Amino acid sequence: MLIGPVSLPQLVPHPGVTGLAIGVFDGVHLGHQAVVRSLTGHVAALTFEPHPLAVIAPDRLPPRLTTLEQKVAYMRAQGTVAVVAVKFDSALREFSPEDFVREIKRIFPDLREVAIGENWSFGRNREGNATRLAELALTHGFTVKAIAPVQLDGAPVSSTRIREAILQRRFDEATRLLGRSYAVSGQVAHGEGRGRKIGFPTANLVETEQMLPPRGVYAVRVRVAGNLTKYPAVMNLGQRPTFTSNGTDSLEVHLLDFQADLYGQKLWVSDFVWLRDEQPFPNADALKAQITEDIARARAILS
Repeated sequence: MLIGPVSLPQLVPHPGVTGLAIGVFDGVHLGHQAVVRSLTGHVAALTFEPHPLAVIAPDRLPPRLTTLEQKVAYMRAQGTVAVVAVKFDSALREFSPEDFVREIKRIFPDLREVAIGENWSFGRNREGNATRLAELALTHGFTVKAIAPVQLDGAPVSSTRIREAILQRRFDEATRLLGRSYAVSGQVAHGEGRGRKIGFPTANLVETEQMLPPRGVYAVRVRVAGNLTKYPAVMNLGQRPTFTSNGTDSLEVHLLDFQADLYGQKLWVSDFVWLRDEQPFPNADALKAQITEDIARARAILS
């Protein structure tokens, strides 16, 4: 269940929640999962939309790893009963640590435990930290768990490490840091129909909010949101240099052995395996020959 995003004062009380994980949780990686799993009882997660840096320092805002829809799905998989999305705006930015904790206790009156990452900060000018939260918690009848970063390969698991791995096409590393395959979601919209004309219909994905891998052709798996079945596919990300480009990147997936109409559906694309760079071809026949080869390689990789 998703609650929000709404401003903190507008959230109604949610009795029954005894454990609360608080953080941005972009990626819901192994470290975030450890925060959630440290709690017992009826556990909820409280996150922020948009990312606080979108308000505090837009020039430092990193590309996001998860949509809010994905964050909810991944958090629910960790056993949370609800994900509460608080709207992060200029008003919330000015909350004192005391006001923030008072609101948390109002919203979750049965709260017994809060878990955060040990380096998480909150409140006006980042005045709140794990120590301050623990002090305030004494007044409000709950305890605080400050969870140390999870270590992997001698370094802390972090969203920054995951972004770097994706940027370098080190998808196996990203998978180990996330505890699952990285997935990009987008809405299927009508394109120019060029793939269908040459015998390889593609789903054109728009409204992608997340970090994309570098341009190129990939073997991927695709599932329709709400459906657990993954279909092997070939993805092209880039400017389609064989055709006249409008200067913007497009993300297209050709699902293998799949016939249903996907227009308007939301797809999740995951399990990226790089096949080759984008390249121009002299004619449609040459392009068709290369796509046929790409499909054969994708079948072999994904089988």
